[in-house]
Amino acid sequence: MKNKIFLMLLMAAGFSANAQTTEKKTKIDNVSLAVYNVDARNNEKEGIYAVKNLSNDGLWLQGIYKDDQRAGTWNFFNKDFKLAMRYNYDQKKLAFVDANTLKNVSVNVLSDDNKIKNGASAPLPICSVDYYLQLLANNIYGFSDSNNWGKDAEITAHIGTDGKATYSVIFMVDGKKSAKQNVKLSNDKFAIEWIPSMYNNKPVEAEFTAYVKIAADESVPDQTKRVRWDN
Repeated sequence: MKNKIFLMLLMAAGFSANAQTTEKKTKIDNVSLAVYNVDARNNEKEGIYAVKNLSNDGLWLQGIYKDDQRAGTWNFFNKDFKLAMRYNYDQKKLAFVDANTLKNVSVNVLSDDNKIKNGASAPLPICSVDYYLQLLANNIYGFSDSNNWGKDAEITAHIGTDGKATYSVIFMVDGKKSAKQNVKLSNDKFAIEWIPSMYNNKPVEAEFTAYVKIAADESVPDQTKRVRWDN
């Protein structure tokens, strides 16, 4: 796998030389670093785009940008650097998803029509569930009471028919559910895109809920504390 990464980096270097691109690095959080190229003429993303998993020297995801848009086949990895999803942006088609990554997830199709509710496809984030929850957990850490750390939580994405999502979290405190708290997920570094729930080729409103336990990593000093999630 590491040889493949090295080959991809060589390809990226070759692309930079041929297309007059400049390599950029953007730290997304304390366990992920985006490495990509931008066109020197207009500062738009062009060529190989990868997010490194700094906790294991692997990758969270890898794909290609063309004219500042995601293109071709993208690969998404779980926290153990195993392939969790493959998505083709040109065909707008899911090519592979590891069902094991969805074992602690439930889906609620928001329709009063039982045919739609039972027959619609499940919405999915276009990234591994591991990385999706890593990004959410870091945003939750910014506002949540530290007394909630280590407790069970429900992280829910509400996905509209336009494929856009809003997020919330509920903690289990003393055997009871806490009040729902909205979570704002910043899209300025890596935007999570969604495959909406579909029925008869039409998008349907739905919720995607992950049942997790979010714990602060005590091995990192408070001022740079990162967050991991455990299911």
